[in-house]
Amino acid sequence: MNNQEIGKSLASKAPWALLFNIALFALLGVVDGAPLLSNLLFSLLFGAISSTFLLLYWHEKGGSFFIFALLMPLMLIIVSELSNFVALAWVINGYFFGFALALIIYRVGFLRDAVEH
Repeated sequence: MNNQEIGKSLASKAPWALLFNIALFALLGVVDGAPLLSNLLFSLLFGAISSTFLLLYWHEKGGSFFIFALLMPLMLIIVSELSNFVALAWVINGYFFGFALALIIYRVGFLRDAVEH
């Protein structure tokens, strides 16, 4: 399996990940209520950026993108306001939601163009 096939494979599984994350958001909402909006926005953004960097790496745009993708979870923890363990759960779930959302955008937008050409 080449590097680009890895991105396609992950993109095909992203809708299931998104559904799982939505279910987990619902569970966390029942347990803890609403999260800090800034934490949720940061986690969605950093997850999407991490996914984008990994896709760039898999499409052979440079090895530095792999390092940047690995730094995104660390940066997310640094900028998030984590008052308890449930706040961390919101951030982690939001990160993976953003990651899966970016993969779905990649699947719908870029893979469709590749099939048409």
